[in-house]
Amino acid sequence: MAITSSVSRVAPAELFSRRPTDDERARAREILGSSTVIDTCGAIRPTGPGGSLDDSIAELRANGINGVGLTLAAEEDGLQAAMNMILKWNGLIRSYSNDLVHVRSADEIRQAREDGRIAVYYLLQNGRPFEDDPGNVELFRQMGVTSSQITYNKKNFLGDGCLEPRDGGLSLLGREVIAEMNRVGMLVDLSHASRLTQQDAVLASTRPVYFSHCNVNAICSIPRNAADDTLELVADRGGMAGVYPLDLTHDGEATVANVGEHLEHLLRVMGPDRVSFASDFPKGRPIIYELAHLDDDGYLHIQHDGTHKVRRMKWDKPGCVPFYPWYKYAEGVGSYGEFVNVACELLVRGVPDDVVAGVLGENFLTFYEANVG
Repeated sequence: MAITSSVSRVAPAELFSRRPTDDERARAREILGSSTVIDTCGAIRPTGPGGSLDDSIAELRANGINGVGLTLAAEEDGLQAAMNMILKWNGLIRSYSNDLVHVRSADEIRQAREDGRIAVYYLLQNGRPFEDDPGNVELFRQMGVTSSQITYNKKNFLGDGCLEPRDGGLSLLGREVIAEMNRVGMLVDLSHASRLTQQDAVLASTRPVYFSHCNVNAICSIPRNAADDTLELVADRGGMAGVYPLDLTHDGEATVANVGEHLEHLLRVMGPDRVSFASDFPKGRPIIYELAHLDDDGYLHIQHDGTHKVRRMKWDKPGCVPFYPWYKYAEGVGSYGEFVNVACELLVRGVPDDVVAGVLGENFLTFYEANVG
């Protein structure tokens, strides 16, 4: 898929770790245009009148994005909310069948690229929709979900999230759910889990596990980021991890150079075929973020689709901003038009072209094929 140079935006030189050469800029565009590019935690946002996807699809096409892992449940969403979003997106994808296709295998991702369509695979960013029944894993797999996190920051039935004050790790139910995920071919995603939950899950799983989106604790030591011993354990057992353009620095101020720093660290710790990249751009759950608001005490309120629940949290950590999209993405990596900058930064750091292609999607495609189908 060719990249439209007028849409793809190479960042100003000062945002990189070194000024890119003309050759590096050209190679970055070429890599995006010739590789299978997959955002392992991405977005296709309804933006136009009536929830049109036209603008989002055009942006993905123009910038060589071939596949998107689409979040259909997160935070406090439960079983019914997740099912509602699956049905909603099944209908949207049918309506845009010339542009999008729901995929459940690596071959379907490859076929989508060959057909000029964008592959969409479904993921959950929390294990809450499974409730307390491992049998629900097969139900969601039959509905086309091929990846799920265990937790989202907080404790649930399966284990502890990364923000829990005491880390109890993976529960007995969590182990049963992971066994069922292994059986049906659903990826186990460690993102947002606590350190012990992550490590317990690696050891409990009979298949490799992964982080759809995480960063490096050795560089930015916050609970959300993964420790090197965990990353090594994941890699040793065939898993992988993907950097995303948030939570890169302690003060929340970051550029594409910081993205490169985290990716370079992962490449060194995990190996060149174990690393990917995710945008974590606002998700495929319409109105959740657009209609969020801050109250007078500085708490963010989010209404969840399909539920009457509202998440409420103090919105004052580094990287939070008091307006949509509510997060401050690394400068130079704030849209799909700037994905090319990730490739360019890696080339500036001396990463070989084939390794850059791997990070942008080829690594994940191989991982998906081995563990989903």
